[in-house]
Parts: sequence; C-alpha cells; structure tokens
Amino acid sequence: MAVKVTDLLGTQLDALRYEPTAKRLRASVDSHVVADTCDGLLIWEPRRLVPTYAVPAQSLSADLLPSDTGPHASQPLLDPRNPFAQHTTEGEAYDVVVESKTLPSAAFRPDDPDLADYLLLDFAQFDWREEDEPIVGHPHDPFHRIDILRSSRHVRIELDGQLLAESRTPVLLFETLLPVRFYLPPDDVTAHLEPSDTVTYCAYKGRASYFSLPGGRNDIAWTYPEPLREAEPVRDCVCFFDEHVDVTVDGRQRTHPTTPWSD
Repeated sequence: MAVKVTDLLGTQLDALRYEPTAKRLRASVDSHVVADTCDGLLIWEPRRLVPTYAVPAQSLSADLLPSDTGPHASQPLLDPRNPFAQHTTEGEAYDVVVESKTLPSAAFRPDDPDLADYLLLDFAQFDWREEDEPIVGHPHDPFHRIDILRSSRHVRIELDGQLLAESRTPVLLFETLLPVRFYLPPDDVTAHLEPSDTVTYCAYKGRASYFSLPGGRNDIAWTYPEPLREAEPVRDCVCFFDEHVDVTVDGRQRTHPTTPWSD
C-alpha cells in the first residue's frame, strides 16, 4: 500500500531525531564567538516541528553552569513560539557564561548515548551564521523548502461576507508541511488595513510585518518588505491567514486549514 510522504514524516514526530550537517556553524554573543564547528547536528526534540543546532561540547568556548531544565512541555506539537527551555526529552540544562554575560538555560545535553558529546544551543540567545551567511528565526531544515510561483488564478479574500482583497495576479508560496499561501499585490487589497506592532521572523522568508482590521481581527495579514533572497518574489505583497478568512480560488471556496495559527 502506498504511503503519503507527509504521513510518513508525521509518524516520527514523537522520536528524538537528528541529522548531521556539513555546514560550518558559528554561534556568537556580542561578537564573541562561542562555537565554531563543521561537525554540527540538527536536532528535533520529540514533538518539535523546528530543529535546533547542536555543537560538539569541546567546540564551546564558554563556561557552563547547571540550571533548571524548565517545564517539561506537554503540548501535542511545539513550534518556534514554544521556548527552548521547554524540553520534551530527558537531559541536563546549563546556563552559558560568556565573559560577564550569563545566558540562562541556553544549552541542553540530551540524555541519549548517540548525542552524549553534543550540546543543543538556544537559537534565540545567540547570533548564528551558516558558513558566512547570517540566519534568522531558526536553523534551516534540509527537509523543508519554499517554492514561489507567479499565477493567474482568480483569488478572492473575504471575512463575514466583506471583500478584503481580489487578485488575478497572485504569487503562490508553497512551503513544506504548510498550506499554500496566496500573496497578493498591495493594490489588489480593498480593505483598509492598519499596521500592527507584531513582528515575526522566518528562516526562509525573513522579517514579517503584520496588519490588522480596524475594529476587527488583529494580525489578519502580513507582508515581507525586505525578504530574504529566496522570498524576493513576495516582496511587499500581502498575505492573509487562510485560517481566519474565506479564500475563494477560481470560484471554489477553500476549506480553512488547521495549523498552529488556527486558534
């Protein structure tokens, strides 16, 4: 019997997973290099959707102090909004001391014989480079990609019967394990949207700014005014959360996807 690949990947979410990387990794704090290695690992703790970098313990040029492991995460799935200190596997947490600065619970040694010589590092508390390229958000996942295509599909975006946007020149962004996203030229947005203070970072697209409907739903749409090079085709386009609006494509209304942003 044939197996859908996404279903196959989903069967491993409860496992502690790792993958070697050939990239040179550098983690720093205030320009002080804390780790520099070509022997790093990508590690996914059980139920985590996004990997963390682990470096050989001997490559770390900082002091470690034992710290609390923090709450054991109980959520069925963990995305980047769940802090690093919420671990889903047994192990020992450490504060990382870099010169006079202490980074609380920034390192974690999982209790697993295959990973005994490695330390997971909290991505958010360090500045990272893959080779000579700075990265944001989280490590790049070799099994995750974005594919951006211009389209002539007719896309309508509505909320409670109110037309928010309509376009025949959308840009479609396909991302592994996520629903297709419809990025629309700003001139095709008919609703009045107000910029919000919300900012998020995507490792593949860059820094996103958000929009809200005045007197309505907050952060209903977003845009990438300065995208990373992979996402250049969606620069300044506006994308609405399919989870919260009605999307009709070529006359057919799409069902609302279920994602971590559905709530």
